[in-house]
Amino acid sequence: MFRDRADAGKKLADLLLQHHLGRCVVYGLPRGGVPVAFQVARLLGKPLDIIIVKKIGAPEDEELALGAVAGNDPPLLYFNRSLMDALGYREENLQSQIRAKQNEILLLREKFQSGKGVTKDIDATAIIVDDGIATGATVKIAIMWLRSIAQKRIVVAVPVAQESVINDILELADEVVCIHPVSVLYSVGEYYGDFSQTSNEEVIMLLKRANRMMKKYPS
Repeated sequence: MFRDRADAGKKLADLLLQHHLGRCVVYGLPRGGVPVAFQVARLLGKPLDIIIVKKIGAPEDEELALGAVAGNDPPLLYFNRSLMDALGYREENLQSQIRAKQNEILLLREKFQSGKGVTKDIDATAIIVDDGIATGATVKIAIMWLRSIAQKRIVVAVPVAQESVINDILELADEVVCIHPVSVLYSVGEYYGDFSQTSNEEVIMLLKRANRMMKKYPS
């Protein structure tokens, strides 16, 4: 359906251009969401930044998202309570995973943002971009983080997402823009011809390119 993340970003930007968003900041979720967000920011002529969040995986299965974490001290946490209850997990079972994710966030913040904070413009529209939404854990914690700094309007923009998760996210965000809402989403990658892993180096390069481009736009 999409050739790659860049193609998805261009198509997502075309859809967003119909929404007349005004002043906004585009936030990609590293790593896979950044190539999509870069194209959105480039075509909308808006600044690009990232919100570093991490999925909290089950102790026996890291890919099973029981929640997500943002920030560091104290961390901002989201838990998928229904899934945790169904599988018999409690918060105390996840403390080692949470601490590990906090450390990863610190390291990535230094790598991607040289330790500086996230761009904050609470009166602008914040556009959170990822390459797709399956469980929604990382997008939800990103929304929660923006709400914690009093962000007034939040739009989530993705190429593909599961419809039931979109409905959940609409309880937190002001709007969800999705090219392909689907009833069942087994894997985001199945909607991409090329879904190869995004490297740290690519994230850094795209952030630098976006920063250079913004200097060309009048303030």
